[in-house]
Amino acid sequence: MKLVIGSVIALFGIVFFLFALFPSDMSVSRVVRINAPRDSVLGVLSDLRTWSKWNTLIGGGRLEQRDKVFSLQADSNRLETENLTVLRFKTTTDSVLTRWQSASGRSFTGRYIVTESGGQVILEWSLEFHLRWYPWEKLASMFYDKQLGPLMEQSLLNLRKELEPV
Repeated sequence: MKLVIGSVIALFGIVFFLFALFPSDMSVSRVVRINAPRDSVLGVLSDLRTWSKWNTLIGGGRLEQRDKVFSLQADSNRLETENLTVLRFKTTTDSVLTRWQSASGRSFTGRYIVTESGGQVILEWSLEFHLRWYPWEKLASMFYDKQLGPLMEQSLLNLRKELEPV
């Protein structure tokens, strides 16, 4: 019995040590080129009322998912659904910073950086997470890119489609 208890304690110690080697901060980023004026891109990013038209993470224009209708409340600085709150807390001439908070209380930062190159606007969107020391949280973070990346890509493509002239 002592051997079993000692082995379990040693196994947990090894698992905690290995997961302590994982970084506590991670981000998921996507980039898109948009043929639109820089000011119009920053205008759409700065006004959270427009986000439901293009951002798939908050509804993407469809506030229905699996036969459930989500309520959406938004003004230019705050967007709120049943499961998510987004708050714009800083806007500069080339970036928009947001704080995202889930219904469970976990929060992360959204960063939109706008640059110009060759007559096109380059928009980089990153979601930045700070992870606690829990092994299951660090393990789950390994899948953030696969979970969030495609939704972020689709959102950026929706934004490009909305902003580019036909």
